[in-house]
Amino acid sequence: MIRLEEKQIELEGQKYTLRCNMAVLERVEEAHGDMEAVMALTVRQSSLEFLAAMLNDDAQQRGLDIVWTTEALKRKLSYAMLQKLDIMGMVFRAISPTGAAAHRDEAEYAPENKGN
Repeated sequence: MIRLEEKQIELEGQKYTLRCNMAVLERVEEAHGDMEAVMALTVRQSSLEFLAAMLNDDAQQRGLDIVWTTEALKRKLSYAMLQKLDIMGMVFRAISPTGAAAHRDEAEYAPENKGN
């Protein structure tokens, strides 16, 4: 089974689950015209764009009336915190066929599940 990579973050007392799903990719792409334009941004700026989209996607999924912007995130996070989240790593692993394989359920690869 392949699962989306997830990370947890708490901002302003609210816990969020970060995932780079198709809705997140679409949000960012629509905001910038295409993915190529997003990738031309600095790592910091593109990380903030994707983080805001992930936070907003999670909030929307849970029916929360919260909207995060890159400007608001700049005030809440240090650069070190942003780096530790490895947002762009999550994005690249989500869009790369080899990255998705790295997040398969580990039970699938347990020795007792392999055909001997």
